[in-house]
Amino acid sequence: MSLKSKTIIGVKWTTLSTIVIALVGIIKISVLARFLDAADFGLMALVTFLLGFMDLFMDMGLTSAILHRQEISKNEYASLYWINIIFSFILFAVISLSSPLIGAFYNESQLLVLIPIMAISIMLSALGRQFKTIEQKQLNFKYIAITNIVGAAIGLIVSIVAAMKGFGVYALVYGALVQYAISNGIYFVNGLRVSGLIFRFKYLEIKPFLKIGLFQVGGQVANYFNRDLDILLIGKFFGSEILGGYSLAKQLAQRPMQITNPIISNVASPVLAILQKDKEHLKDKFLIFVNMAATINFVAYALLAIMAYPLVSILYGKEYLDIVVLVQILSIYMFLRSVGNPVGSLLTATGRTDLDFNWNLFSLFFFPIAIYIGAQYSIEIVALSLLTTSLFLLYPSWRLLIFKLCNISFLEYLDCFIPRWRRVILLLKSY
Repeated sequence: MSLKSKTIIGVKWTTLSTIVIALVGIIKISVLARFLDAADFGLMALVTFLLGFMDLFMDMGLTSAILHRQEISKNEYASLYWINIIFSFILFAVISLSSPLIGAFYNESQLLVLIPIMAISIMLSALGRQFKTIEQKQLNFKYIAITNIVGAAIGLIVSIVAAMKGFGVYALVYGALVQYAISNGIYFVNGLRVSGLIFRFKYLEIKPFLKIGLFQVGGQVANYFNRDLDILLIGKFFGSEILGGYSLAKQLAQRPMQITNPIISNVASPVLAILQKDKEHLKDKFLIFVNMAATINFVAYALLAIMAYPLVSILYGKEYLDIVVLVQILSIYMFLRSVGNPVGSLLTATGRTDLDFNWNLFSLFFFPIAIYIGAQYSIEIVALSLLTTSLFLLYPSWRLLIFKLCNISFLEYLDCFIPRWRRVILLLKSY
């Protein structure tokens, strides 16, 4: 099967998966908002932030390294797998032992129990992560889509039943754990059946991957703080109740990006990796992916901003109408982030994770300052500060990343921000 055919099939299945998972997420939040308090969502936002941060270290950027490296032996795969398993246990111990300090920092005693329970997800993820990456590398998106849908659907059922039984914030925790267990369990069992597993670990076999991966981890850590530091600081400045409302607004604003960007990035990374030595085709395909992201997300976020009031009322209930303005501001902010998402695929494909690290470290200087200044006034000013900072960093991001890799002019890059359905369709046909 040709690369074009595999890409089209990948887009179709990834589209189906992301839409279904997004709908599952909307249903879950909408139902649970009727059973849980805003403070419960605030606590879960803090736990999710902390575990997501630790998860970056577990992977050590090896997923990106595997996608970039075209030839990998079974022995190398085995060493990569076991380093992931080892690190997952280490991180589980570290974050569990740190829970008393984190709970004291936020003055939330429930975090002492919530964090260790949710930390189990780190070990569950380690079981199937590499097998999933191998399937993605082989463009087997149908299998990935079905697996993710099954895990999300079962997790939804568990969360709703637990919420109706009065489990409170633990309804969110148990649903998430079940989702991790189901999807990664499927990847693990199928991976054993197809590829097998060798009990082997040699540091020299993973050293070349770590050179790429460690820069990736550094970049992801800085990017993670750039993206979600608002959750960390708002929880401290405003408390879990206001954080809960902000978290719900942010989740709604992220939803279009969570639907469209995986469709683009999950396909873009392996496709651009194949074309990494052909600079002209690499440039053309990258611009296609950027314009696709801009065109689709512009429509989605315009509708979200316009329909924010009825959507919040329907999904969360009228008691959450005070977050409508937050949803509208964050819609513009998330649109900018969504259009920049294909840059990550480009960096992964070309193996230039060092540039990703340098850029995220550079931008990390600005976002905490913006959040801190906004927190002195109101939660809405925090959202406006994030939006202003993103606009300010648009030109530097082009100059330090895109121009170096593809020699694309700033005007060419900005031109791709303009929604063009016809152009996207024609470009895909020419592909």
